[in-house]
Amino acid sequence: MMKLMKVLVVALVAGISTSCVKAGVDDAGLIEAAQQDVTRTWDAARVFLPPADSPVRLRPLSMAALHDFTAKQEKLLPVAIHMHGCAGFWQGTDRRGRYLASLGFVVIAPDSFARTNKPQSCDPATQQGGIYRGTLALRQEEAAHAIARVRALPWVDKEKMVLIGHSEGAITTATLSVEHTVGFKARVIEGWGCNAGWPEYSGLNSSSNQPVLSLVGNRDPWLSHYLLQGNCGEFMKNSASRSVVYDEPPLNSVHSLLDYEIPREDLRDFLCHYVHCAEGQRQ
Repeated sequence: MMKLMKVLVVALVAGISTSCVKAGVDDAGLIEAAQQDVTRTWDAARVFLPPADSPVRLRPLSMAALHDFTAKQEKLLPVAIHMHGCAGFWQGTDRRGRYLASLGFVVIAPDSFARTNKPQSCDPATQQGGIYRGTLALRQEEAAHAIARVRALPWVDKEKMVLIGHSEGAITTATLSVEHTVGFKARVIEGWGCNAGWPEYSGLNSSSNQPVLSLVGNRDPWLSHYLLQGNCGEFMKNSASRSVVYDEPPLNSVHSLLDYEIPREDLRDFLCHYVHCAEGQRQ
């Protein structure tokens, strides 16, 4: 997502990030204060529910509402964990949540800004990211915690779980370790090309049999620096994975691609084939 090189020269973040990344993201390895902090991101998550006899709700629900809903469920439900971008929740988060819910998923979007101390990692006004290098370790911690919590929920269809992220959340989705995504059928990366100057931000940590869909414009304004050029296709490990690079306007210069119909269709087809088909769709 980021004009990363503006901040590569800020040497002070390097030492901070190295310690964060080496510390890992396992809940069991977190000190109590850190555990409470990452738990806050789960407790404050936005939730979107698939339609039953009524349309998808326009407004997101709380985690408490999810508990009430699932207490009445008699069937297993597919789940999508959505990781938001560097600026946190916005209207686009709700649009993505509603769309994924319309495809039959219970959508859980952890709130990184529920932390007691959330470092600034980007400036949306200037489309500058990478302001705090250690952010990635924090976001991986949040994703790993959400995945562990989802796995423990009895109503979740363990054969139909997907991790999806936008921008900074896409970097998190791409780089989260194989160990933390065991059992997840697929990953979806929106607005990130898997290339970066910082090694821990670069590449794709999916397993050899896990399908990945990446969506990126070849003139994404957040990825204009030469070290951010490229796409996730060069890191993919199987024929089921797909790197979609939009090279025609307007999509070639769009960062939030899932606000547009063609990328949504690409996402829908991918999820239907590898994870879950909504009512009326066929694999």
